[in-house]
This record gives sequence, C-alpha cells and structure tokens, in this order.
Amino acid sequence: MDAIKKKMQGMKLEKDNAMDRALLCEQQARDANARAEKAEEEARALQKKIQTIENELDQTQEALMQVNAKLEEKDKALQNVS
Repeated sequence: MDAIKKKMQGMKLEKDNAMDRALLCEQQARDANARAEKAEEEARALQKKIQTIENELDQTQEALMQVNAKLEEKDKALQNVS
C-alpha cells in the first residue's frame, strides 16, 4: 500500500512539475507574441516614415529640376545679353 501511495505522490509531483513547465511555456509564448507584435508595429511605423521621406524626396527632386531649368533659362538669357 505504501508503494502505491509513493507512486501516486511521485506521479502528482510529475504532474505538478509538468503543469508548471506548461504555464512557463505559455507565458514565454505570450511574451514572444507580444514582442513580435511590437516589432511588427515598429516595422509598420518605419515603413510609413520611409514612404513619407520618399515622397518628400520626390517633391524636392521635382523642385530642384524646376529650379535648374529656370537657372539654365536665365544663364542662356545672360549669355544672349553679353
């Protein structure tokens, strides 16, 4: 009878340890998912920032082309005057 009680106590201890490990793994999984979600949010924010910067670059390049065109016109006009 003692052997059965000891076996049951051992099995209960194993079960408790397994449950503890399962809870720990579940918490680690939740933490990993939270970190992954945060990383995805940061990636989306960076992508949005990149898009904004690319748009600003396009606008600046367009403005530069217009200024260069005006500068060339004025340079030609100045050469014709000289």
